[in-house]
Amino acid sequence: MKGHARPFSPNGTSSAVPPFPWRFAADQVVIHFRADPKALNALLPPPMKPNPERQGEAFIWTPNLKCHPVDEHEFANIKNPARTQYNVAVLAVPGLFMNKPALISAFQWCDKDWLVVLSWIIGTCARQAQFYDTGMHPLFAEMGSSLTGGLGSNFNRTVSRHGEQLMKMSYTPEQEISVKDMDFFYGTFPLLSERHIPDVEIPPRGRPVVHDLTQMTLLDQAMDGFTKGPASLEFNANADNEELGPLQPSEVLGGYRWRMSFILPGIKVAHNYLAD
Repeated sequence: MKGHARPFSPNGTSSAVPPFPWRFAADQVVIHFRADPKALNALLPPPMKPNPERQGEAFIWTPNLKCHPVDEHEFANIKNPARTQYNVAVLAVPGLFMNKPALISAFQWCDKDWLVVLSWIIGTCARQAQFYDTGMHPLFAEMGSSLTGGLGSNFNRTVSRHGEQLMKMSYTPEQEISVKDMDFFYGTFPLLSERHIPDVEIPPRGRPVVHDLTQMTLLDQAMDGFTKGPASLEFNANADNEELGPLQPSEVLGGYRWRMSFILPGIKVAHNYLAD
């Protein structure tokens, strides 16, 4: 039996995900907001601590990504275009890790089953959801529509799970900015995630199979097209199997959009709880 990840098969073509490294290109939107500091701090796993300078801040980071393996043989085995793109929404919370500013993925949702598998392997731990966006096209300008994707285009996105809407957001880019203006976000990278596989053995081992904090390693990053403008964000406080109510935004500080590409060779373990 062959393969990089389960399920294995005689030819190895049934693996849920191919091996790293992968190439990525993304159209990214971030909604920066404030919420109850106590509710946000409760999402910081030790040894992370609250950052006194970022109390009550959080982000919804929701890119549309295109991706494929760097290895041309692995890429040639991908026949379905659904395996080369996905949407994701990340609830990210600032804190301190090793006394340095950091950002952790507290919750995450995605729209592909293979990404659910990948996310649990690397620690981002997404759940499958449905994403819907406002349709945009540059040629809308020819018929007087503002939905061109440029400045002034109102972008709306909803994220739903099991037929129940979890969040809705909007963003209207009003001005161009530079990558330096995004330091409040990128200055806390690489993003931390908590990876955990529970103990389900009989008799119990008494500790998880895996429990650590991971960080994605990004190479050859390129970014451009930064814009910012007003935004809105609302969570469904009563959504089943979620805990979004305590995180309801008290203020939306702004929205941001840009393009990015990078190579993801894998992750590193930033903290291993089982070694403590």
